[in-house]
Amino acid sequence: MATSVPSAPEIVIAIRDVHTTVGGDAIHDGVTLDVHRGRIFALAGPSGCGKTLLLREALALHVPDSGSIRVLGRDVVAMGDEEALELRRRCGVVFERGALFSSLTVAENVALPLRERSRLGRTLRDEIAALKIALVGLPPGAGPKYPSQLSGGMRRRAALARAIALDPELLFLDEPSAGLDPASGKEFEELVRHLNELLGLTVFVVTRDLGLLWNVADHVAFLGEGRIVAAGTMAEVSRSDEPVVRAYFPGTRSGPAGAPR
Repeated sequence: MATSVPSAPEIVIAIRDVHTTVGGDAIHDGVTLDVHRGRIFALAGPSGCGKTLLLREALALHVPDSGSIRVLGRDVVAMGDEEALELRRRCGVVFERGALFSSLTVAENVALPLRERSRLGRTLRDEIAALKIALVGLPPGAGPKYPSQLSGGMRRRAALARAIALDPELLFLDEPSAGLDPASGKEFEELVRHLNELLGLTVFVVTRDLGLLWNVADHVAFLGEGRIVAAGTMAEVSRSDEPVVRAYFPGTRSGPAGAPR
């Protein structure tokens, strides 16, 4: 009797030998990595190593000098403006600090992608916005409030609700827990995992947060000296002998701070 062989996970982001120079400085010097569908992928590394730049390149917001980037089967580097816009419709993005519009209420912020990128009527847009607000764990009373009236953790949740308004296939998070207190950071970790499991979202997160790396990421790639110097589970990456990795994770080579060793 033939034994079925499980298929390999689909690669939804494939980056190959990417080189990027900014202001005469080489930021990426042959970056290669894969992101598999349904996984939470974390890109770690020291400040200034080009993590956010790589995220922007995957969204066709910046063009590398050379190399290839394929996202959801599309060649990002060769894309025109219309193709890039269509790709971004299939992606949700939360940039650092959330980037909510201060002049709009939370509900208006969440409904904005629906207003700009769909033909739905206002009533249906408002209903979907309310659903997304509830999905990220915000109370119904948060909808009519302005971002300035919310705590940092609630603003981050609102930004996440806006990012998933159009039911994206890919969710990009740029330092999503930056500036949050430990309790809010832990809650955000749980929310990201919940959305990954509930919606089947593939998540690409740029982070320096050890909690996110240890507790949430399925796969971690460490960007240092212009290339991926270590990749695997967080436990595997933290045990790397690469000097740049060892300098970044002092004292964590057997697990996160406070974890059993």
